[in-house]
Amino acid sequence: MNQIILTTPEELRAIVSESVSQTLAGLTLPKNEPDNLTPDAAVGVLEQHGFLISKARLYKLTAKGDVPFRKYGNKLLFSRRELLSWAESLARRVNDKGEAALAIARSANRKLRSHGK
Repeated sequence: MNQIILTTPEELRAIVSESVSQTLAGLTLPKNEPDNLTPDAAVGVLEQHGFLISKARLYKLTAKGDVPFRKYGNKLLFSRRELLSWAESLARRVNDKGEAALAIARSANRKLRSHGK
C-alpha cells in the first residue's frame, strides 16, 4: 500500500540532492565514447543533453574564449566533461513560477522582434 510521507521543503531538497549526487557519482562514460570531441560531435553531445547550439555559435564562443576547448595542430577539440560542465554552469535554475513566466515572455518577445513580426 502507498504511504504518505510528510516533509519540509528543505528536507525534500536535501533528499533529492543526495539522490541525484549518488546517481551522478555512479555514472561513467561508456568505454566506446571518447572524451575528446570534434566540433560536430560537440554540437551533437550538447543537443543530446538539451543544450541547443549551432556549429557556427560554437565557433563564435570558441573565438571569444567563452567555451573550453583545445587545439591539436589546426583542429579544435572539446572535452565532453568540460563542455557539459560549461553548459550546465550557464543554465540557471528558476524557482519562482512568475520569474519563469517572465523569462519565457521576454524570450518570445526577442524572437518576435528578430523575425520582424
